[in-house]
Amino acid sequence: MMADMPHWVPPKKPDLNQQIREIEEREKQRNSRTQTTENTNQTKGMNPMEFFTNYAVKD
Repeated sequence: MMADMPHWVPPKKPDLNQQIREIEEREKQRNSRTQTTENTNQTKGMNPMEFFTNYAVKD
């Protein structure tokens, strides 16, 4: 029965490096996009505790 089970294959290093590069490129694109819209939405991506201390209604 064990022969039918899927076995773990070690990742190929070139492919892994390629994936990392692609992820980094995507992050760069995301960062460049967020910089343009940063002025319109200041609260996006903020620390939740910071958000509540600054913007929550204080009693």
